[in-house]
Amino acid sequence: MKTILITGAAGFLGSHLCDRFISEGFSVIGMDNFITGDQKNIQHLFGHSNFTFVEHDVTEFLNVQGHLSERSEESHYHAELSEASLVIRKLTVLF
Repeated sequence: MKTILITGAAGFLGSHLCDRFISEGFSVIGMDNFITGDQKNIQHLFGHSNFTFVEHDVTEFLNVQGHLSERSEESHYHAELSEASLVIRKLTVLF
């Protein structure tokens, strides 16, 4: 199962991305600091077996425990509104 990291997960756009990827069978890690997002947008996902939430500001360092024993690929989606335009960026990280 592929894992997707969605920053801004508690926002309007991010929460819909979480719903979409979970419905397509992905494991989703949602990250948000709740400055502009709202927990009620993702409340229904808490307890879902394919959803993990991390409260964190992506502009700050985050130490992730664990290791990867072989090369894998993870996709990171970030949704934002920029000058009244929707921007969804996909960053593929290879380990």
